[in-house]
Amino acid sequence: MAAAGFVSLVGAGPGSPDLLTLRGLQALAGARAVLFDELLDPGFQALFPPQAQCCPVGKRCGREGMPQEAINRLMVDLAGRGWRVVRLKGGDPLIFGRGGEEAEALQAAGVPFEVIPGVSALQAGAAAAGIPLTYRGVARRITLLEGHHLPDAEDTWRTLAQDGGTLAVYMGTRRAAEIAGRLVAHGAGPGTPVALIENALGPGQAATLSTLGKAAAGTLRPCTGGPGLLLAGPALLHRTHPESPHEPASALPGPFGETFAAGGGRQRRTG
Repeated sequence: MAAAGFVSLVGAGPGSPDLLTLRGLQALAGARAVLFDELLDPGFQALFPPQAQCCPVGKRCGREGMPQEAINRLMVDLAGRGWRVVRLKGGDPLIFGRGGEEAEALQAAGVPFEVIPGVSALQAGAAAAGIPLTYRGVARRITLLEGHHLPDAEDTWRTLAQDGGTLAVYMGTRRAAEIAGRLVAHGAGPGTPVALIENALGPGQAATLSTLGKAAAGTLRPCTGGPGLLLAGPALLHRTHPESPHEPASALPGPFGETFAAGGGRQRRTG
């Protein structure tokens, strides 16, 4: 490329702008173009440089969005102008975020890039609900699944049901009953604790606590329209109760702290 720019694949975290890392904020400050996920909180836009060309990309559940190939081409084209580009992605770019595909496209085009990690939905969900993902002597493993593409093999479900670790299902809200039912059918105890966490560490966060047996019966339902994470396993028995004030972040420089809206949280139990 005659005038290669630079692309930063930046993890925006689970939703609240004040969970963006300092390194991510620094990348934004120097950006000539920002390509951001449509699902990001509008508060992030207050962090975009006023001179930057900003474009919403990505997809929303159930709607058409910009195809991944088009996003890849846009990053390459903008970098070809010699621009510094930030691709701002929800959560962490390399966990169910297609960041690996974008990095491969940039590498193939000869565009220099970096990956700046973000707080993942898994970390945020656990922190919001006070759930330890691992616990000494109880759960030493974490298994991640994506709710839109669950495994088919019976042996896989048998292993998951009898693993004893923590199971985390991204985008598992709509298939909670199916997931719980398959786990119970393959040997998981019906009393195994389960949690559905929505809008983790953001305004309106909610944690719904239940068991696999009740979830399999269809009693575990979302209470918001936001993104959800399903957690299950014995580590949930060691849940604590952190406060969730969602106050503006005073550590960020300049006017950034003023852009973060205060919110609230709620918790409930099913059954």
